[in-house]
Amino acid sequence: MLKFWGIRISIVIGAIVWVMLIANSWASSAEASEKDPPLEYNFRWLDPDKKIYVLQNRKYLKANRLLLSVLGGVGISNSYRDVKTVDGRMSYYLSEALGLEFFYRKSFNSANTTFDALVNTNTNIFPIIREMKVEYGGALQWVPWYAKINVFNSILYFDWYFSGGAGQLESVAVKPEGVGAITQSTTPQNFFALYAGTGHQYHLSQSLTIRLDLTGTFYRAPVFGTWGDETWFSNYNFGIGFGLRI
Repeated sequence: MLKFWGIRISIVIGAIVWVMLIANSWASSAEASEKDPPLEYNFRWLDPDKKIYVLQNRKYLKANRLLLSVLGGVGISNSYRDVKTVDGRMSYYLSEALGLEFFYRKSFNSANTTFDALVNTNTNIFPIIREMKVEYGGALQWVPWYAKINVFNSILYFDWYFSGGAGQLESVAVKPEGVGAITQSTTPQNFFALYAGTGHQYHLSQSLTIRLDLTGTFYRAPVFGTWGDETWFSNYNFGIGFGLRI
């Protein structure tokens, strides 16, 4: 447990240091750019010998447009289940930086090798398992970063977004019937959930995008599956798919 929290704290500290360095570089660039001609974007912090003139001109616009997306992915938080997910999303962008998104996720669960090894070693041991079934809700999407990268001498445009919102989580608690884990019963459980995520949209054309998305689900539930004091749990899903902008 200490190692787990140590890794999390190290990641957070590293991110804060990175943001501080970038912020300082941007501030230095902004002071230097006051002496530059109009419409010239100076990036001395990136390359002291070059000036970038066309970084800010957006080729693919999303303001006042609807984006319909389908993603397939995996759950990466359940220690005893292999989880496959299918997401449907509908996004509307109020501007190039802000959008609203509604989502529906269906999860498919199956016992993994860790679970099989545990119950085969000792049939009197059965872990606490909660399977995610359906998630749906809405989120506010913020798109602070827009960039271009050179991929095999072709320019690829993408947006990096962050999202946060709330919704409903439908799950089941799995427990054994009798001695061992030969037979199992499930208890449906529904929870209010908070959602936070980040991802990329790679623009292939004015209408077609490829999406990469990482979403975390945070909810309060009984600590022992179906009983005990409530505490916060988290669940993470990674998905990749296509979006159609109309």
